Amino acid sequence: MMCYKDKTFCNSDCIVSSCFRFFGEAEREGSRKWWDHDPDNAPVAMSDFSGGCEDYIKGETKRC
Repeated sequence: MMCYKDKTFCNSDCIVSSCFRFFGEAEREGSRKWWDHDPDNAPVAMSDFSGGCEDYIKGETKRC
């Protein structure tokens, strides 16, 4: 399956925005531009990596 940047982003409640798996507003906008024929339905692979991540810092709410 084809997905944005050919990688899986983290959709946990983690607040570490420097993580290479972080999916924030810049990535969201990038996926919309990349999938220009239907920007609100860009294929983005997401998974919760918090269980095995040494850098995980719990946030208040889920981002995605």
